[in-house]
Amino acid sequence: MTEHEQRPPEMKRHEQGNIGWAKSRRSLWWGAGLLVVLIVAVVVWWKPWQSTGAVLTADAAAQSVLDQYPGEIVNSTLKDGTYIMQLRSETGLYDVQVDAVTAAVNSIKRLESNPQAEEKTLWSREQIKTALLKQQTDNQLVSLELVEQQGSPVYTAVVKAKDNSREELTIDPYTGETIASKTIAAPTTEPTKDDPKPQFLSEKQAKQKALAEVPGEVDDIELRGTNSGNPYYLVEIDLEDGREAIVQVNAISGAIRSVTWDEDDD
Repeated sequence: MTEHEQRPPEMKRHEQGNIGWAKSRRSLWWGAGLLVVLIVAVVVWWKPWQSTGAVLTADAAAQSVLDQYPGEIVNSTLKDGTYIMQLRSETGLYDVQVDAVTAAVNSIKRLESNPQAEEKTLWSREQIKTALLKQQTDNQLVSLELVEQQGSPVYTAVVKAKDNSREELTIDPYTGETIASKTIAAPTTEPTKDDPKPQFLSEKQAKQKALAEVPGEVDDIELRGTNSGNPYYLVEIDLEDGREAIVQVNAISGAIRSVTWDEDDD
C-alpha cells in the first residue's frame, strides 16, 4: 500500500481546505490590487479638472479679446477648453483662439483681408501741404507735422491769418480733409516794432545748407519749432548707398544743428 493511500480521510479534507484558503487569499489580493489601480486612475483623471477653475462665459471671453483687439466678434464656439472666435476689424477677418479659463489669447490668424483698408495710402507731407494751401488761400502755413493721436497717424498744421490770429488744424492723412480745428494763441515772443521779426531761411536755402553737409537727394523738408523760439528745418536726404540722413538746420542762422543716420535694413 502506498503512502498516499494510507492517509486518513480527515487529512485529505484538511489539505483541500488549505488549498481553498490559499486560492481565496490570492483572489482577495488581486481584487485589492485592482481596486487600488482604479482609485489611482480616478484621481489622476479627476485632479486636472479640479485645478482648472471655472470656465468663462462666451461674453466674458469675447470682451477680453475686444479689450486687446478692436473690432466685432461675429462667431464664438467652445471646444476642448478653448473659445474659437472670429474677429472682424478694419483690416479683415481673424481666427482667434482663447483659453476658456484664463482668457489668454493662444493664437490669432487672419482669414480675410479688407481690400478697402489695403488701398488706403498715407499722403506725403508735400501732398498735404499742396491741398492745404489750396484751402487756405488767404492764410500762411506756419508748421505741418505728422503725429500720432490715439494710436492713429494724423497731420497737424498751424496756419496764420492776416490779422495774426492762428488756427491749429487736424488733417486726415489718407484723404487730406480737415477733421478738426481750433484757435490757438500767438507766441509770446511775437516781435514788436523795436524787436524786428526774425527772417527765416526759405526751404530752398535750408536744402542747400543740408546738401552742403550731406550730399544726396532731398526727400522731405519740414519747418519745426516756430512757436518755441528755436525754429529749425528738418531735412531728410537719401544717399546713393541706400542710407538716409536727417539734418537739422537752424531756420534763422542756417547752422547745422545735428545729423542723424537711418541705416537701410535691406
